[in-house]
Amino acid sequence: MRGTRTRIDLPHRGFGKSLGEQLEVFSGEASAKQEGNWIEVEEKEPGVFAVMDDNMTVKGTARGFSQWDGEVEDLDAGDSDESQCFGMSSHLKWQDVDLTPEEFCAPSIERLKEALDHVAICAWDPEDI
Repeated sequence: MRGTRTRIDLPHRGFGKSLGEQLEVFSGEASAKQEGNWIEVEEKEPGVFAVMDDNMTVKGTARGFSQWDGEVEDLDAGDSDESQCFGMSSHLKWQDVDLTPEEFCAPSIERLKEALDHVAICAWDPEDI
């Protein structure tokens, strides 16, 4: 797989608590963005998958984790700006899979896909801080 990009359809699209994100939610625009979200990863070294592309962010925005279930541990725990301001996370762990917005450590692509079923990735604007 190394050097090959794999597109992963995301089962859950999250929305942050920044002003721009909340306006989308309240205006109803967010519902149109719930379906068809994906990320594209490339295995840079064994078990390390870098996010190369997605269809949620645009120039100037970033990815983050806006929701996760009870099986996921929040390793950020308030250390990042997005956590302190919006209740999001920049570092999660589900079983043996380590998740950050830019890179995932997982024993396999299949295991990574399983982990992504337990979180919601969102796009957010760091300028909102």
